[in-house]
Amino acid sequence: MGLAAALLVIALAPGGPRWLASLVDFASLVDLTRRRRFLVVASFVAAFLSLGYIAFYLRGGPRAAEAATYWLQGRAMSHGELGWTVNEPSASFRARDLLFSPPEHLAGIFPPGYALLLAPAFLVGAPMLVGPMLAAALVVATWLLAREMAATAGESPDRAEIIGRVAAGLSILSAALRYHTADALPYGAAAVAVAMALGCAMRARRTGERPLFAVAGLAIGFLVATQPASAITTGAVVAALAWGARERGRALGWACVAALPGVLLLLAAHHAAVGRTLASPMAVYFGAFEPHVPFDARTAAVTTLHRLRAHLLDVANLEPLALLALLPVVRRVRGATLGAVVVVGQLILAAPFDAAAIAPGGGARLLVAVIPVEHALMALALARLFETQLARATMVAFALALAGFGVHASHDHEALAASDLGHPHYEPDAAREASVAHGLLFFEDDQGFELAYDPGLPASHGIQAVRLRGDDHDRLLYDSLGHPPVHRYVATGSSAAVNFWTPPGAGSDAWRFEAESDWPPTAVWGGRPEVLESAGTCASDGRVLVLSPAAGEASVTLGLPVPRGPTPPERKTWAVTPRVMQRGGKGSATLLLLVALDGPPLAQWTWDDDAKAPTCVDLPPQPVELGGDRTRAWLVLKAHGGAVALDKTTLRSR
Repeated sequence: MGLAAALLVIALAPGGPRWLASLVDFASLVDLTRRRRFLVVASFVAAFLSLGYIAFYLRGGPRAAEAATYWLQGRAMSHGELGWTVNEPSASFRARDLLFSPPEHLAGIFPPGYALLLAPAFLVGAPMLVGPMLAAALVVATWLLAREMAATAGESPDRAEIIGRVAAGLSILSAALRYHTADALPYGAAAVAVAMALGCAMRARRTGERPLFAVAGLAIGFLVATQPASAITTGAVVAALAWGARERGRALGWACVAALPGVLLLLAAHHAAVGRTLASPMAVYFGAFEPHVPFDARTAAVTTLHRLRAHLLDVANLEPLALLALLPVVRRVRGATLGAVVVVGQLILAAPFDAAAIAPGGGARLLVAVIPVEHALMALALARLFETQLARATMVAFALALAGFGVHASHDHEALAASDLGHPHYEPDAAREASVAHGLLFFEDDQGFELAYDPGLPASHGIQAVRLRGDDHDRLLYDSLGHPPVHRYVATGSSAAVNFWTPPGAGSDAWRFEAESDWPPTAVWGGRPEVLESAGTCASDGRVLVLSPAAGEASVTLGLPVPRGPTPPERKTWAVTPRVMQRGGKGSATLLLLVALDGPPLAQWTWDDDAKAPTCVDLPPQPVELGGDRTRAWLVLKAHGGAVALDKTTLRSR
């Protein structure tokens, strides 16, 4: 607020802008010859502010729930892997936003472009610096886009340079861009790609430098591999610019060939996650485990308005300022139309997604990619509205953006900083302070596990993060690895600590595997599985796994670990006892035990969900030989006519 007031006073004082320009020499709008110096210092300021956001708002590490999965995918890619194998029991390594392919393969569901940026940063031990580097790149890309848009609109080279610098300043002051170039999320990287693609394509069209279409193509390819929806409208505009260029065939060829690596990377990630190059892991995952409610026209319209409202705040910390971007479009300024096509197209493509894309402090994430375009349009609008007083008008706009953050937008970012635990779900310093350097580290939540897990690091060579399940999955992993050092990561709203811990149940001949611990399940067909909290009921650990058919019949496949020690399990007979919860529904169920997903069942149980009140029932135990060449087993739960619930499965040596 103090800086905003100072800028406003200087802007209104006679000769104020010229005095400030001479005082802060790098920001001078008069001396246009120091382009490199301006870009270097402006990029440094943006990177420094993003580092500040990491320290003061994120509290030192990734905070968004999906950031943990991007973090894990980047760490896996630093080992050269788009997917990775896990030990038995696989449930100890499964978490939200990860797809499991039997018998032992895991992969993240998100596009791999942002993980590709994180990978080399993990190799040098500085992954949190990727965001500030993107912040610096975004300033340069926004400057280039605004300058080319101004040149296309007929502005002189000097005026185009000034407009580019104004847009760069708006980029620095956007608090939303500080967040999206601080947290481990792909939206800031997508914004860089959009701005660079459009800027290079417009320059190539204006100057005839066809190789610049290759740079635009590289940016489009990266966008395809990072945020595919944003690549649609941006790619269409770049293709239109190439089509209108001289020797259009070569221009299109440069762009298409350069975009190919990004497309191939995305297809390779699809194949690694789901085994098919044209199947989206996100679509498979959300369709099976977190299906979205279908949108009608009214819901889509309301959600779009909410998203647009959040986005207007993201652009310049104050909604009315963002409306400046409409002026060049309304006046049909040449070059502005292309930017408007990208912005409107992105808004339309974001419409089918639900309101979860709007997050406190994070704004409308799916629209972050077009913020540089709007900054360029705003700078062009200021130049057209205040042709002789551009410096003064720019200072007023900057002052309003700063004031907007101080009295308005900052509340959202403070809410983000205080949300959840108020700090990252995993802080490596907690492990170092506890002198934990190797062994198993159990996590109670998916987010902490994904932040700490390294697919290339076994427990004998470092800290191997595992998911705490609260049943004999934990004991089985501990036994199979030869009893390495074990600790438990405990995070609260005020602190995080690493404590000594040992999985309970040592020496018992009974093994309890909760159905809900095997989450996300191995496979789903025809319905939706979900974990139902049933505290205060007969359910073991107060939770059960419920399978609800979409129509008629559904099935879900769960892993059933075979108890073992450090050596392969010997073949022996186990009494297998499933426990189910009858909730008084209309469903009937069949439970099959398999040792091969395409093989015959070794045991089978059936029951009806017809109790008058919630009742837990142990089904008759059946003898099953496991071990030897039968190192894995699977439970296939089938529901007919209504929802059914599986509580746990107990194995007892006979």
